[in-house]
Amino acid sequence: MSAGTPGMAVSLIEQCLNPAGDTELFSDRQWLQALLRFEVGLASAQAAAGLVPASAAAAIARACANLELDSADFIERARRTGAFGIGLVDPIRGMLARHDPDALPYLHWGTTTQDAVDTAHALLTKTALLAVLDELQGLVTALRTLAHTHAATPMMARSLLQPAQLTSFGFKCAQSAAALQRSVDQLRTLAPHALCVQLGGAVGNRAAMAHRAVQVELVLAAELGLWSCGQSWHTQRDAWTRLALEASVCAGSLSKLARDWSLMSQFEVGELAETPRGRTSSAMPHKRNSVHCMQVIAQTQPVPGLAASLLDAMTQAHERAMGEWHAELSSWAPLWRRVHGAAAAMRRAAEGLHVDAARMQSHIDALYEVIFSEACSDALTPIAGREAAQQAIEQLAPQALAQRQPLSALLQQWVEITHGTEQARAAAQALAAATDPQHAVRASAACCRELLRTLDAAVSSSCNLEPHHV
Repeated sequence: MSAGTPGMAVSLIEQCLNPAGDTELFSDRQWLQALLRFEVGLASAQAAAGLVPASAAAAIARACANLELDSADFIERARRTGAFGIGLVDPIRGMLARHDPDALPYLHWGTTTQDAVDTAHALLTKTALLAVLDELQGLVTALRTLAHTHAATPMMARSLLQPAQLTSFGFKCAQSAAALQRSVDQLRTLAPHALCVQLGGAVGNRAAMAHRAVQVELVLAAELGLWSCGQSWHTQRDAWTRLALEASVCAGSLSKLARDWSLMSQFEVGELAETPRGRTSSAMPHKRNSVHCMQVIAQTQPVPGLAASLLDAMTQAHERAMGEWHAELSSWAPLWRRVHGAAAAMRRAAEGLHVDAARMQSHIDALYEVIFSEACSDALTPIAGREAAQQAIEQLAPQALAQRQPLSALLQQWVEITHGTEQARAAAQALAAATDPQHAVRASAACCRELLRTLDAAVSSSCNLEPHHV
């Protein structure tokens, strides 16, 4: 455990790949605090329901406040018994035995250790989700700014990594912003169904608390800032897993954006560049690597495997899992840390991005109008017919590139030869409009602005992550 980051179970390499590596997520300290919060909240809620004496609840709260849980001792007890919660309950029991023995029968009453661990995990996941959402909202804001600025900035679209048609850089940014905003909205929608108190007791039927279990759960949820689902989810992990899967989908959107920008940042392309940060290579002082995009791709690369592990862990036998739940616990935190790290890196890339619009235009110009082949075909169809126009373009496009002549000029010559001078003059006017970048970019600019209007509405309607009863 690093002296600089007490309680952080994150490796040196993981921290190097996360520009927000000082954000504490799922640390040992947070785990122990969350487990103690569950025990205090449980006793308080049970006292409010008349199930335990108020004096016992107060004693349990004092014991938890004064208890110094030792992570090494917690780990050893869990290893020996196979029950995570015993590492929590036994030390509290010892504290009560020394100071408030009358409260001992009421500690952890009517519950099981998975109730404590799942509820604590929900608390830690809420913290992680808020951190992810904060980074995503910052990224969406930066992408929206880029989209507004470059809604009509022409650039070459690529299909199968080859020149396709004209689009705008703003439209690409708006598309990514929309995808990420959909994940934000979906994560907020799923949170109330996943970030719930777990209060099932030994086999999920709440037998000890009977009809008062509902009241206890509601009070406990309110105290902890979680939701109440009204039932046990010990081995029914659908809502819980669905939240992580949406985070995984978000990681895919982040990785796609980082991949596009890294390709556009290659020297041979040179359309984008991250904020200069000095030398980024130990051997080659001239290099200016796209560090944040690299971090995003590195962080998201293992996410599909982690998501698959969580899906596989759903096959939990009967009323308590025989190892699957424990496997879920080990895959859960790395997934959220990676999504958070990727969102943080992508936000920083977007906020400092340099866009070279002139370079984008130069790539369009270097294609000598062949990028406008579809528009040219449409322009010539009334004159020559679609089949003949397409055949002519197919034959003349390689010639335009080889001879470095505008495709429109070659097409105008072809029309003059095949259809006469009068038709050639009409073709020249139609082809001029078809090969005008500002005309061609209008469709992308319009789509960009429509997406921005949708995003504006989505952002304005976003809600927080606090249950109504809090």
